[in-house]
Amino acid sequence: MPDCPTHNCGMVARQTQYGVRWQCRIPGCTVVCWDGSTSTPADAETRTARHAAHDAFDSLYRGRSAPWTRKEAYQWLACVLGKPQEQAHIGMCNQAECERIIRAVACLKADARRD
Repeated sequence: MPDCPTHNCGMVARQTQYGVRWQCRIPGCTVVCWDGSTSTPADAETRTARHAAHDAFDSLYRGRSAPWTRKEAYQWLACVLGKPQEQAHIGMCNQAECERIIRAVACLKADARRD
């Protein structure tokens, strides 16, 4: 069971259509995470940053004009974050790392347009 980093208390599991979602037991706290090893507890602001980073990043391997496979995109992400591949998951990123991902994707796309 993960702990809420804000209140240092255990989090409560809730089954959703997407899997198990953990949330802080303290009313009003926005800290949540998903079950598994690719998500860490995050407040609402960090989750918003993670969604934006995923929107940018996923375009690298999803859709007809995507330049890479999913595996290639995650290898690139590990390099951008300077982390081993098993730790290169947006669900583990803080806000600054999410902003770095968004900027890196934008630079990559700008370079591709110039070619």
